[in-house]
Amino acid sequence: MSKNTIICLLVIVGFLLSSTCLFSQERDSTYRKQKTKELIAPAVLIATGMVFINNSTKAEQKEWHTKYLSSFRTNADDYLQVTPQAAVMGLDIIGVHGKHSFVDKGGIILLGSAIMLGTVFGLKKITKIQRPDDSTNDSFPSGHTANAFFGATVLAEEYGDKSVWYTIGGYTVATTTGTFRMLNNRHWLSDVLIGAGIGILSAKATYVVYPWIKQKLMKKVPTNVTVIPVYDGRTVGGSLTIGF
Repeated sequence: MSKNTIICLLVIVGFLLSSTCLFSQERDSTYRKQKTKELIAPAVLIATGMVFINNSTKAEQKEWHTKYLSSFRTNADDYLQVTPQAAVMGLDIIGVHGKHSFVDKGGIILLGSAIMLGTVFGLKKITKIQRPDDSTNDSFPSGHTANAFFGATVLAEEYGDKSVWYTIGGYTVATTTGTFRMLNNRHWLSDVLIGAGIGILSAKATYVVYPWIKQKLMKKVPTNVTVIPVYDGRTVGGSLTIGF
């Protein structure tokens, strides 16, 4: 990987880290500033992934896959990557409510997905790393893994206080997704580790940025709407009053 690519990755990660630590706003008390210790895991994943970005590690992975898993194929990773997000919304539908409303959880997932996908596809376009199966040159980082770990982190944020099993379940699914991406010969180990870190950081950043965006948008939404219908015996009309 080129020096410019590494610098680009560090800049993006730095932005995600700073947004979770330094973003200042008034917010709903159900949102909280992310603690520095909560950022250790994604930082370690990204740092470890960068260590494994080298030709010798990739050669060993390719040799191992050719020797033991050349016939392995599964599309389970395509479905597992969205399972944590589905759980976040599905649990609310069946009456198991998280920290935030159904609408807010939807907004968090939409905003976080935009941050995560923007980061992932931006890096793919810049790095142009060949996949292990030599199919395309958009291997780095793993979008499936980033998506899965993003969803797992949202699930943990929303339901982790209710039961630790929600957190364990979400991250188990995410880890399985990343593992399958390598077993399918679609990603290098470094792709998966850094994708996982990006997914977690994207979720952490979203929980800081979302309430600020919501607050700004709410200021532009009318808070007082009055509709007065009028009927004169032949026609129907009315007046509409909007107050801010």
